[in-house]
Amino acid sequence: MLFPLVVITYIIYEKENEIYQKQVSQYLLQTVSQTQRVLESDLTEIDRLTWPLLYQHSLDFLDASYNTPYLLMEANQKFKELVYSDLFRGRLDLIRAVYLITPNKTVFSSDSAFQNYSQVNIDNYQHIVEEVQKHPLQMSWYSDEWAIYRGKNGFDTPVRNSVTAARQIIDSNTSEVRGYLFIQLNDRFIEENLDNIQIGSTGTLIVSDANGDEIYQQRSPLLDEPDIAEAVNSSSLQGTGVVKFSQKWLMAYDTSTVSGWKMTAVVPLEELMRPNLKILQYLLVMGGLGALIFTIISILMATAISRPVIKLAKLMPFLSFDQLHVEEIQGSIQEISILQRNFNRLMLRIQQLIQENEQQEKEKREALLQALQMQIQPHFLYNTLDTIYWMSKKYKADSISKLVTALGRFFRFTLNAESEWTTVQKEMDHIENYLLIQSFRYRDKLQYEITLDPETLNSRIMPLILQPIVENALEHGISKIGGGGKVTIRTFKQENRVYIAIHNTGEKIDMEHVKLQFDHANSEHLGLRNVQKRISLAFGPEFGLQIEADEVEGTVVTICIPFEEYH
Repeated sequence: MLFPLVVITYIIYEKENEIYQKQVSQYLLQTVSQTQRVLESDLTEIDRLTWPLLYQHSLDFLDASYNTPYLLMEANQKFKELVYSDLFRGRLDLIRAVYLITPNKTVFSSDSAFQNYSQVNIDNYQHIVEEVQKHPLQMSWYSDEWAIYRGKNGFDTPVRNSVTAARQIIDSNTSEVRGYLFIQLNDRFIEENLDNIQIGSTGTLIVSDANGDEIYQQRSPLLDEPDIAEAVNSSSLQGTGVVKFSQKWLMAYDTSTVSGWKMTAVVPLEELMRPNLKILQYLLVMGGLGALIFTIISILMATAISRPVIKLAKLMPFLSFDQLHVEEIQGSIQEISILQRNFNRLMLRIQQLIQENEQQEKEKREALLQALQMQIQPHFLYNTLDTIYWMSKKYKADSISKLVTALGRFFRFTLNAESEWTTVQKEMDHIENYLLIQSFRYRDKLQYEITLDPETLNSRIMPLILQPIVENALEHGISKIGGGGKVTIRTFKQENRVYIAIHNTGEKIDMEHVKLQFDHANSEHLGLRNVQKRISLAFGPEFGLQIEADEVEGTVVTICIPFEEYH
């Protein structure tokens, strides 16, 4: 009793641990996905603020002549007014600087320290331009590693560069490229959304771009682990998912469809599963209490059961000499009498079984003798039919030879049907011989057609199970039609079941009459009821016959049996 208790406790804990770990994983992934959606909404907002440059504002200051420093400064002032007053008004606290570089390398900048193309990081600029040209109508996002301009070190400031947004400016009227817009966002743009996100007590949140460059990370000792850094930067982890690695950490990740950034949350698995350890403690305590209770109950039950038996065993020698001490063993005498009565009943039943066994052996010997005698009769019958067959061949009576051949095959199958099972193929061959014989009897009144599904041919079936149904179809269907009729037999397989449908033309069957006949033992449908009983006993009550009237004419009897290969 203790061993099943321990096993059940362990199984309960493992199952609960699996469910809890799945729920924790889903919660962690949900947290990352929701945080990613919030960040995407800010990215989309920055993208939306630049749409007026494409569709509403005419960039007339780009068309003006600015071949002198004064004109360039005046055009740059118009650019600043466009940036501060129209485009990004209300979001300036998140923007470090905005640049516009024309195809002829003229720089317009909201940062007074950046006014000349010579200050541009050429490699980063060319890389971003190539990427932007691949998606001319989208905003592209890059980490600080790809900044096209970095100011000289000066006074320390709490506001730092974070990410760069870039897009191509195309004139909506002429489809001419007017320049490339760069928006340098500060670190508050990301930190105001992510700093308040807490991943457990020791977990961390990391954001990286498609190249694996870090955009944001929360401070955590976990980042010192080399396995974590390798897992975060793994290129195989794209899209959305949760992975457990090194059996120590759980990582949820979500890749943005807007920016291509991957947001990753890493938390120690032990920290997440800590509440589950308390459940294990409770289960152990409950298991210990259960074991103690079971032990006490087992001892009490063993004592209660064994004590009367021991008393009875001590009493048996005295009972054999008729020494009954009623006053001392009053309770035990009743128990002994019960044992004696049951023993006498057992002996009587054993004698009955011995007599029944002798009777069965006698019947078996008589059946064996009859079988030996019957072996001679079929041999004589086959020889006689063979003689008739060759005489019909000699006198060219083909119809008689066909009849004799079919009759011989019919008797051979019937007389050798002592085995419990046969195949659908052999049973159908027997029915075809039977119908051929009957066709001579009915002459031109009987037509028949047999269609077999190859998948059903080797399925096992009881022998002589179809003949009563076909006899019924001929007696109650074909024989009552003046102009004759047709019997159609079809086998097919559905799922793991074999169906045999037997249809005969004629008047539609009266289902109420059939039901009434099935309920009475001495009825004209005794053969059908026996078939139903044989199938139910062999395969179960869910299998058997289904009788129904055809939609056009006649009757359809369908046999349903399980598909089992005959071996």
